[in-house]
Amino acid sequence: MKTLKKQIPLVILAIGTLGFTGLNKTAAQGKKSGTVYVATNKIATNSVIAFNQHDNGSLSVIGEYKTGGKGTGNIEIFDGGYDPTHPLADGVDPLISAYGIFKTKDNKNVLVVNSGDATVSSFRVNKDKSLTLASTVAAGDKHPLSIASHGKIVYVASSGSVATPPFSGNVTGYTIDSFGKLKSIANSTRDLKARPTCVAFTSDGKYLVVAELVSGLIKVYGVQANGTLTKAPISTASSPHDAKNGRWLPIPVGFDIVKKGNKHVVLVSEARFLDNKGMLREEANKVPQSPKYSWQTGSTSSYVIDTKGELKLMSGDVLTGKGMEGGQIANCWVEVAPNGNTLWASNALSSSVTSYAIGTNGSLTLKNETAFKQADETLFFGDSFVSKDGRYFNQLIGNKGAVMVFKIKGNGDLEEVGLYTASGLPSIGAYGLLVI
Repeated sequence: MKTLKKQIPLVILAIGTLGFTGLNKTAAQGKKSGTVYVATNKIATNSVIAFNQHDNGSLSVIGEYKTGGKGTGNIEIFDGGYDPTHPLADGVDPLISAYGIFKTKDNKNVLVVNSGDATVSSFRVNKDKSLTLASTVAAGDKHPLSIASHGKIVYVASSGSVATPPFSGNVTGYTIDSFGKLKSIANSTRDLKARPTCVAFTSDGKYLVVAELVSGLIKVYGVQANGTLTKAPISTASSPHDAKNGRWLPIPVGFDIVKKGNKHVVLVSEARFLDNKGMLREEANKVPQSPKYSWQTGSTSSYVIDTKGELKLMSGDVLTGKGMEGGQIANCWVEVAPNGNTLWASNALSSSVTSYAIGTNGSLTLKNETAFKQADETLFFGDSFVSKDGRYFNQLIGNKGAVMVFKIKGNGDLEEVGLYTASGLPSIGAYGLLVI
């Protein structure tokens, strides 16, 4: 794909503390295609900002809603302090996870983690898509990161306080009632003995899938009738790692699940930023967003969960490029198209999105290394979510406090619509992207 070189239009939204300018009245008042929610991660009080998404893909602010909990600001949850020159301490990706903000299947509730004070919040979604806080409850460990929801059951993955690999963490369950209030499920906590990155249910709610950051493990738990999980995982798989041929450690961050026939396919992002000794590579002026270090080409792997919950690798380490070096780097988030046949991978430090074809058996094939690419690689591509009508791809820009919107083309490539922000959204530290 030819690199896009036009300047990205920045739409600064501000009326009072929130609002919008730069959008014409037709866009602002026209037909709406959904609502986009982003968590601010503010230290004093975490909050969620809601945007209307219009029929032409553009966004306008609805409002900002406090969670009753606290964020971490520009401190990433390794608790190593703030260092703008270090890729794991620059605050741009505070949780290193996916689904820090999520929803119930009926779209009546928005759920969000508060990693600054170990709590989880639930909101009721009002008719106009504004939010009303319903509850704020204790998380299972120090830093809640990721939320999964199925029916009345909610699970939250949290990182603990152990500061050495593989760190620590757990998953803890809750019920959510008709008023949107969360209540912990007795005896539901499962100790992972590792730091989780992402958690999600299969579409039938029978299984809960958890990915772990440093261990690289993908675990499948069974969900029992009372909402608790099996005491141990039903099955476990290791992220593919061809160390003998020089491939670096696989760091799974986000994943998505799609149903293919009677099986579920788990599609996992893999950032390859640590070598086989667990170290960053000091190589100057290779990565504009991190001038002291460089990375190997990222990858995505697919796993199939059969009807008994057994996990099997289908496609391993499918590169976001044509070689281990020089491809798109820091693939941390993936998103499946509504038809289940295309996967997009957001490459944080390459300012790009890679597209894959998903086969009927769950296999992955690279379609376009750069379904979109920002030429100077200065935008941090974070969480992503397809619009409600399936026509737009919404991408969090972590170092601008903004949402970038793309039109989805017939071949899966992405065409830029615009970049949208809000005065309540900090330039660094926001996380999570959700569409209702």
